[in-house]
Amino acid sequence: MRKSIFTLIVGLIVIGCNTEIKNSDATVLVEEGTEVEANVPVPEQNNEKVSKPIEVDSMSDNSVLGYWVGYFEQDGGDEMLVVDDGYYWNKNNKINISIDKITDSLVVGHSVVAGNDRPFKGTIKESQDGTLNFVVREPGDDKYDGEFRFSIADNEMVGKWTAYGDINIKNRKYTLEKKVYHYDPDIMLDRSKAYVDWTKAIEHEEEWEIEEGEVEKWISKEFASATDQIYHINASNTPLAKSQVENLKKGDLTIIRNTIYARHGYSFKNQPLRVFFDAQDWYIPVHNNIKDEFTDLEKQNIELLLKYEKNALEYYDRFGRG
Repeated sequence: MRKSIFTLIVGLIVIGCNTEIKNSDATVLVEEGTEVEANVPVPEQNNEKVSKPIEVDSMSDNSVLGYWVGYFEQDGGDEMLVVDDGYYWNKNNKINISIDKITDSLVVGHSVVAGNDRPFKGTIKESQDGTLNFVVREPGDDKYDGEFRFSIADNEMVGKWTAYGDINIKNRKYTLEKKVYHYDPDIMLDRSKAYVDWTKAIEHEEEWEIEEGEVEKWISKEFASATDQIYHINASNTPLAKSQVENLKKGDLTIIRNTIYARHGYSFKNQPLRVFFDAQDWYIPVHNNIKDEFTDLEKQNIELLLKYEKNALEYYDRFGRG
């Protein structure tokens, strides 16, 4: 018998199918800095959380202090991760360059990107046209430290970054805008980019007999993903019930839980999560440790989501059930 084999790689986003929760390979990713300690009393909290305090001693224009947010882009590089024809990542990450304090010509701040929160120090000079020019340096004791050179004019920060060490993407550029971070438990996800975890996939094989004695085999690949439910469930302002989460797909539970972290400005280390949340216009990476920021309601919902996420089905039946 003659067989022809074809491979089709697809990132399936499966919508609206109920199925039994069962997963023999039960693992859950809980990033460092997001852990919830059980049975630890949480003080009464105010939802009006704001960013870290900013100081100023002297300078001509204090409006430069604060968070500057946008994409940290490759400068001259072309690294790309392609999952399939409909999903890719250009290796650009959302960055927050925070200018925290300026004293005369000295500037102190920190950068938050890709799960790293790094301090920097440097100098500021004002040109004749009023443009402010900065040269600031990270300490150098981290693999991804480097030097930032940027200018601020007309409420826009434009600059370049060069890594000290030999890393995959050594040079980056950025054009950032001033933003203010406030914790908002009511904010919902926008339909900006699908969630696809390219690190997890299963293969499906199907055979068709084309003619007598000749069979074609098609191999398709399904990536772990999420459904439309992630746009309707808010675990920061609503107590979740077992009935709401017990039949959700694992990707749904993962995104609903991590959206709590995103609302608190958590900077994601995990690449698929980072790509998904970076695409949210409201999302600002502010911290890499938010363990003490959760409300009592969020702690309760996180524990419930983790309970079901551990054993939820990663993929649905090829032909669906329910």
